[in-house]
Amino acid sequence: MRKAKGPSRSGKVPTDSDNKATMAQLHIGLSGYDYKEWHGDGLFYPPTIKRAEFLQYYASRFNSLESNGTFQSAPSEATVGRWIEGTPPEFTFSPKMVQSVTHFKRLNGEAVGIAVDFVKALEPVERVGKLGPIFLQLPPNFKRNDDLLDSFLASLPHRPTLRWEIEFRNDSWNTSEVEEILRKHGVAWVAAETDDEPAQLRDTVDFLFVRLRRLEYTDGQLQEWANFLRTKIAEGKDCYVYCRHKDTIAPWLWADRIKELVGS
Repeated sequence: MRKAKGPSRSGKVPTDSDNKATMAQLHIGLSGYDYKEWHGDGLFYPPTIKRAEFLQYYASRFNSLESNGTFQSAPSEATVGRWIEGTPPEFTFSPKMVQSVTHFKRLNGEAVGIAVDFVKALEPVERVGKLGPIFLQLPPNFKRNDDLLDSFLASLPHRPTLRWEIEFRNDSWNTSEVEEILRKHGVAWVAAETDDEPAQLRDTVDFLFVRLRRLEYTDGQLQEWANFLRTKIAEGKDCYVYCRHKDTIAPWLWADRIKELVGS
């Protein structure tokens, strides 16, 4: 990732932009939570915690969750109810858009209707202020198509309580023209860091969405990310940050460390 300048420490008179910055915050967590292999001595969930209590315990550790389970299907009314009742008021969920939109219909006209229905299922979460950005992830074999992207994003519902972000996993999308399309529609460009690719840090909206997908992180790498996030929060940007949930030993330790370093 590219390095960012640190936040200003000058004694200037507070401005409206300073007030906005004080409202920005870190939304930190993992890309999933309901895993039996995380349950036991020395793991994330203590042995005394029942599986039905996983979400409540998770929400006592972190203030946000990237919900990958919604990739298979939109959440049921019962699931949405558990989300709302099982988490504190300030908690946020960033649901992953159902795969029929991004992988099967691939953003075509039929995909728009499915996406709208997906949003409707989340409206109770939105009404109580717990809905984070909705996460669109395109498959690696989905190559750049500016007209299709522009049309799809224009057809999505847009309102102040509804945020969108998109992750491109094909390098053909990494252009300034695509960046302008996202900026036009108020959609965030997901900064996804993997072992093979650095994060694309493209500033398209007033918030940041980061996915940390390496198999391992050194403390130095986490400190670099924390410094970057502190800067963005000082600029007034909410930062949604999620560590990977599979194929690694204890990703919650990375989230704990970032939370500690940022001071959230």
